Amino acid sequence: MTSPQRTFGPLDQTHAGWGAAALAIGRPAVELAVQGPGAMPVTMSNHSHRENWFELLTRPLWGLTAAKDHVPDTVWEPLAAALARALDDEDDWYIGDAARGGQRIVEAASVGWGLAAAPEKLWEPLAPKAKDKVAAWLGRAYTAEVADTNWHYFPVFAGHGLAVVGVKTDPAVARAHLERMGEMLLGDSVFEDGPGGRVDYYNPFAFHTYALLHYKLSGDDRYVPNAAAFAKRFGSWFAADGASVPYGRSLGYRFAQSSLWGALAAADVEAVPWAEAAGHARRHLDWWWRRPMLDPEGRLTVGYSYPNDAVVEQYLTAGSPWWATKAFIGLLAGPAHPFWTADEAVPGPVIEPHKAARAVHVRDRAGHVTRLNGQAWHPWARGGQAAYGKFAYSTLAAFSHAVAGPGLEAAVPDGALHLSEDGRHWRGREDSDDGVIDENGVLTVDWQPWEDVSITTSLEAAVDGWHARVHVIDTGRCSTPGKAAGASRNRGTSRRSGSRRPSSPARACARRSSTRGPGARRASSSRCPARTCTGPQRSCRSCGASSNRGSTC
Repeated sequence: MTSPQRTFGPLDQTHAGWGAAALAIGRPAVELAVQGPGAMPVTMSNHSHRENWFELLTRPLWGLTAAKDHVPDTVWEPLAAALARALDDEDDWYIGDAARGGQRIVEAASVGWGLAAAPEKLWEPLAPKAKDKVAAWLGRAYTAEVADTNWHYFPVFAGHGLAVVGVKTDPAVARAHLERMGEMLLGDSVFEDGPGGRVDYYNPFAFHTYALLHYKLSGDDRYVPNAAAFAKRFGSWFAADGASVPYGRSLGYRFAQSSLWGALAAADVEAVPWAEAAGHARRHLDWWWRRPMLDPEGRLTVGYSYPNDAVVEQYLTAGSPWWATKAFIGLLAGPAHPFWTADEAVPGPVIEPHKAARAVHVRDRAGHVTRLNGQAWHPWARGGQAAYGKFAYSTLAAFSHAVAGPGLEAAVPDGALHLSEDGRHWRGREDSDDGVIDENGVLTVDWQPWEDVSITTSLEAAVDGWHARVHVIDTGRCSTPGKAAGASRNRGTSRRSGSRRPSSPARACARRSSTRGPGARRASSSRCPARTCTGPQRSCRSCGASSNRGSTC
């Protein structure tokens, strides 16, 4: 962990205060980016260095354009000039052809949004040749192929930028992308981010935020009802102090987590009372404003609450965190809008099952939120097992990532259950069916750490601050269970009910074993003091006892 070098002062929760905050976040990125690709720090990424620089240059546009009346020309003028150079195929700073796709298409949406929301800052000052170059590059981005995910929105926003500056496009292109978005709807206001069914913050800060901004720019409201319905449940992801549950990939985008609330205001869609939307947005930004997330120059670092390269995915760079500026989109709603004038509503305890998201969010009486999670790991994303495969996530602390090496300490099974045959190498939940939620809000997941070990895990929570995890294990081999409670309280997760430490290394040789909470009936289990139980034979070479239910070595 890097020692914190710089933090912000108190956040002014007015429209003008947020405008100043957007400038405070965006200006340091712009001041570095306008020096050209050579000034961009070298960071880990699976993209080219020039694409990484393009992120640094363009991602602040999500917030700066919304705050444009608070941003001086001394920021806009070099930004517009640098953007023109980046999109000029005759310039040394040229970013590369958008038709090649890749990460350039992501930032094409930032450029399109910038031109659509602030043409007087980014387009009108350009010379005619520069305008032609920008329009030509963005036109190629509009027709480029994209990854089959939320990326389908990126050409749409490239098209919005072109439309505002008077460049005609084929409307069939945007129509096809938008129709594909509809095919990703899982139901109950939730979209899957491409094949695989993962549901995470890409729903609120991508699908639904883009749907609302698309509506604002075009009047096309086809996905606005989904955004509004999701917002009614989304409040349960936020603690009373403004923290949101750390879950899923791209947490390095930080307070982009709250962009949906501002997007509702920008589009003037009252999905929840404005006092509720404003309360979540204000408290969330205030929570982040007090984190040590800046470097000595005032730029956002890579990490989550503090600088930490280890917790981010392979595609994040030093320019990536400025997607966080999406949180400022609410500035498009003027200072007289009720999003800014309403008193904050304080959230109370709630249990919010969301079947399509395969999750139950619980805000307890102390204001903390626990996510009981039924989704499986994401094999593509770096750290995907930790980000998606744990049973519980909490606003009290971010989840831990496993590291290379033997032992339970390296596996760090917070919010999880891991099993081991030798006490050194541990297996947790990876591939599995997604969990199901019954009418009582109990979430059940079936999973297999080995082919001959089947586990049914049931998760249930209450607003008094605890939750129960019940693991029913059908096993054909000896294994040592290992688990840790993490920052959320749980009951019934090990043989020592209510333990907050990793469970004791009891050997389970049972045909069927269970760990349940207080008062629940337990299935019989066997224990083998010698680490010599065979798998399919259900017997112990050390003592010869059968491992049928009820037997003990």
